[in-house]
Amino acid sequence: MEQFKHINKNKSYVRELQEEVGASVDGVYGPGTHRSVREYYGNVVFHMGKVVPIDFDVEVDMSAPLYELDDGTQNWYTRKNDPDSICVHWGGLNTRHCYNVFNMARGRHVSSHFLLGYNHKQQKLEVLQCLDTGLVAYHAGKFNKYSIGIDICMHPQAKYWEKTKNWYPDAYLTEYEGEDTRVPRGEIAMIGDNFASFCKDFLSALMEAVDLQDKPVCKDNEVYSVKDASQFSIVGHHNISAKKWDVIPWAEKLYYNL
Repeated sequence: MEQFKHINKNKSYVRELQEEVGASVDGVYGPGTHRSVREYYGNVVFHMGKVVPIDFDVEVDMSAPLYELDDGTQNWYTRKNDPDSICVHWGGLNTRHCYNVFNMARGRHVSSHFLLGYNHKQQKLEVLQCLDTGLVAYHAGKFNKYSIGIDICMHPQAKYWEKTKNWYPDAYLTEYEGEDTRVPRGEIAMIGDNFASFCKDFLSALMEAVDLQDKPVCKDNEVYSVKDASQFSIVGHHNISAKKWDVIPWAEKLYYNL
């Protein structure tokens, strides 16, 4: 468990937490402490250097960290203020594929806080937390330091359909019927109801856990300035960059009614 090596390094917090949850008190947040935390609180996320309960049925998996990459570098920096928003992307073909892309970036500044999708080895949907939200990930340009990055790990392009349909059986091919010209013509893979519901439930729970539930979600395809985007609890990457189309076709199913 690497997060307390990089944020909230004061061992007094971990010791107090260990006392509270009945773990061995040594100031080191290891697997044993995490088990005790889970037994005491239930499901948790790491938010701003602390353990925060989250009301979500599937355990948030901490086994795929991005605190240090395979080449010894890091793709994050310390956040000065609490995040104002959640920024939703799509990335990778499944969670472990997306994680490997980030972990082997080798000089490219790309990272995210949470990965949502199918674990092809365990054959189940999962949530990975790769970075504490108190660390700024590289996912949305100038909006990085104001936001939490979430990647929906299913690819929209039809050329990956043979793999997509195996991992996401409720996905389907369709043509985008909206007017936004950023979305390419032709068939795209549309997120299915089951996976969309899984993602929506996590987004709703995360909003509550990180205290963003009183802000509205963004329900349009406009591109906003950093300041204006910060008024929303959830935006898509397409709301931050005029060059991006994630997650225009999926946004309504993912978070419009939260």
